[in-house]
Amino acid sequence: MTPYRLLLSLSGLSQAEAADFHGVRLDTVKSWSAGRNRAPEGAISEVRDLIAKQARAADAALAKYREMVAEHGAPEAIDLTADALGGWPDGAERMALARVVAGLPAGQAVEV
Repeated sequence: MTPYRLLLSLSGLSQAEAADFHGVRLDTVKSWSAGRNRAPEGAISEVRDLIAKQARAADAALAKYREMVAEHGAPEAIDLTADALGGWPDGAERMALARVVAGLPAGQAVEV
């Protein structure tokens, strides 16, 4: 497995989404993922930046959750919408939401 493919996995991007994200052909991303061609540093940096943005967005959402709990108590359920986290490609939004859900207390009901 290539470092680029690992980063794609962590970001939640599919290969098709990554091609759109980078502005390259799908075959190019497949080649980078398979290791037939080395992914350029710029592409790797773009995915790393996306992952960092996902982490910051999830951290901010969890901070808001903790503030709400401190002020009003734990809600019966919370509604998470991907639009609130960044407007990224679908796979990246799902991964950001998964980070939020992973950071919630066990038993907290979530609607996505």
